[in-house]
Amino acid sequence: MRVMSLAPVLSLCCLALAFCGPDTLNSSFSRVANLAAQDVASDTTPDVKAKIQSLNSPNPRERAEAACALGATRASAAIPALIKTLGDDAPVEQPVCGQKGSWGDNEINKTSPGEMAAVALSRIGLKAVEPLIGALKTEAWQARANAAFALGLIRDERSIEPLIAATTDTEWHVRSKAAWSLGLVGDRRAVEPLVIALKDVEWKVRAEAAWALGLKGDERAVEALVVALSDDNSFVQSQAAWALGLKGDDRAVAPLTVALRAEGEHVRSQAAWALGLKGDGRAVEPLIAALKDTNSNVRSQAAWALGLKGDERAIEPLKVALNDTDEQVRRQAAWALQLHGLKSGHGLKVEVPEINVNVEPKVKIKIKSN
Repeated sequence: MRVMSLAPVLSLCCLALAFCGPDTLNSSFSRVANLAAQDVASDTTPDVKAKIQSLNSPNPRERAEAACALGATRASAAIPALIKTLGDDAPVEQPVCGQKGSWGDNEINKTSPGEMAAVALSRIGLKAVEPLIGALKTEAWQARANAAFALGLIRDERSIEPLIAATTDTEWHVRSKAAWSLGLVGDRRAVEPLVIALKDVEWKVRAEAAWALGLKGDERAVEALVVALSDDNSFVQSQAAWALGLKGDDRAVAPLTVALRAEGEHVRSQAAWALGLKGDGRAVEPLIAALKDTNSNVRSQAAWALGLKGDERAIEPLKVALNDTDEQVRRQAAWALQLHGLKSGHGLKVEVPEINVNVEPKVKIKIKSN
């Protein structure tokens, strides 16, 4: 990812809610923080104490910077204060602490103190797991979403069932982050809940579920992902195509060839990429046809995929693609022909300078949830 950034990829809406200070947080939030306080050391350095105090600053950037700094120290004594900060959704311009945040999406220049608190808690690690699980039950959806995000980064087995439960949260932002986090944990229990999430009413949740299922080495998801290729939303279709490319299952070949003719150009490109990973001759003719796609990215990806096929049917169409109007298509076609020559032992040489044989693999379309 995205990968999902997550996460090259993908914000579709800005962080908009104002920060609610510690004195006005709901009682359930306070209970979670109190529980966390029982599990951490009471002694803190003056520097850590100062940074914890800065989480109450009236300036959102100072709160975000403080959260980031506390993560760098991995100070377990900061867990209660960071838990309280998870609901702080005040928008802050990037960079914070000199670097981009971890959710990076279409609106890559935005973060929040709550997001940075989530990153900080993930850096603190295992000691933060139980407090974060508790935060999944707080009233503020921003806090629940950030908690789900942090748990995904920590990847602890204790979070599996709570994250599964969070995929049915009343707020789609939470469901989206829960699906994303379940993609990072190597646990088969997450597969069926993610398959169900592919039918969520919110497309952003469905897209995250498709991405997460792509990371699962489990063939139970194939049929559901094939259905998702026909989703009403093109982003979901793209994620499903990406996920099916990672599945070693020939049931995906025919649906992916159909996706090569989808309306969305990114869907077609992802389908070409996915078919390149399939050791199935049925994909060759559809990929050859894709060399004439109106979109240069699709043509380039089709040339790359045909290079992996090593099928003689692709040689002449790839030679034609050497005269494509787009430079990247020409380079990919040349690379594909050279690879075919290596495979066949014919030693085919194509004079195109600086051919990049290290094709960057497709990653998740990153989606900003809040």
